[in-house]
Amino acid sequence: MARVIHHRLHGLADARVERVEGQFERLAATRTWRGDEPWVASQRSPGLFEMEYLRHVREAEGSDVSMAGFLKTGGDETDVLVLTLFLRDLSAEYGIRVVLRDEDNPLAKLRYLEFRHGRLPSGNALEEMLARRPVIKKVDGQGIMFYPPAHRLNAQAPARPSQWGYALCGLRAYAPTLLEAEREALKILRAMRHLGR
Repeated sequence: MARVIHHRLHGLADARVERVEGQFERLAATRTWRGDEPWVASQRSPGLFEMEYLRHVREAEGSDVSMAGFLKTGGDETDVLVLTLFLRDLSAEYGIRVVLRDEDNPLAKLRYLEFRHGRLPSGNALEEMLARRPVIKKVDGQGIMFYPPAHRLNAQAPARPSQWGYALCGLRAYAPTLLEAEREALKILRAMRHLGR
């Protein structure tokens, strides 16, 4: 089921807007999205839809909204997680407030997320909240499970605090980032299919 995740960037300096637009473009090109690619509207947006969208958002939510957009997900938790981590990193990099809203967010039923300087208002890291369960990506009926760095696959195993775990076809491995974990898991899945498994 398609879901729409709304995101807002508050208090971004005008001089940084072009750079953030470029970061959104690079994110969109980084991977294959099940739903739409992520996008953002700013005062620099040339399209009528983007200009009107931002104007309406600012009228409803205040003039401190520097950029705004939404992601139609196609029901993929991994799309949502990649966007969430990306926006969290923007919040940390630029020291800004970022808000994500979705009435049906598939990530642990999170309806509202806010980051200030890359942290939740409580001061916790996002991964601490996500560590309770894996994020599952379905590819042609095969589930791939992704585990945030704070998640322990096995209580007896040593922690790997800076790596994302992933599991599929009875295999478990680690990668430095979620995007690398997803890329490697998809390579393994293609290889297993090539072998007829």
